[in-house]
Amino acid sequence: MTESEALARLTPRERRCLDLVAQHYDTGQIAAELGISVATVNGYLADARRKLGARNRKEAARMLGAAPVASREPPIADAPSEHGGMFERVAPVPPPPTLSAARVERGSAGWLSRLLYLERTTEPHRVGARGRTLMIVGLVVAMCAALAMAVVAAVGLVSIFASLRS
Repeated sequence: MTESEALARLTPRERRCLDLVAQHYDTGQIAAELGISVATVNGYLADARRKLGARNRKEAARMLGAAPVASREPPIADAPSEHGGMFERVAPVPPPPTLSAARVERGSAGWLSRLLYLERTTEPHRVGARGRTLMIVGLVVAMCAALAMAVVAAVGLVSIFASLRS
């Protein structure tokens, strides 16, 4: 089977997954983009890789990217209908940024706010060693403060009960 025949056998979802791999998306990002599970994405990529005879997903994405544009287009029968139908994918509308998110993006918040908001604004692998260290130190400080408050509360309760006994 020639490469163009193998490319013709790819489904539109397999093509879209390979396009996103070519754009350096990881499996979780592809799943979020397409609104499907990670397992489904892995299935599409495995099927596409098997159909193309590629060793890995990147090689399959390169094969699709190197193909002429005519062979990369899905057949007309697989294209969505003009009216979309009930299974048409609608692009999600992003929620409006919250006040704290807008403040953090502008850089007007303090370092602690930026650190606490870091988890929601960056991908975990992009935080780096310094960011992870700061997060761990922040958690340790917070736990120590909570423990100190619990000890103070316990001592206070003991002194109150001791004064009531006498």
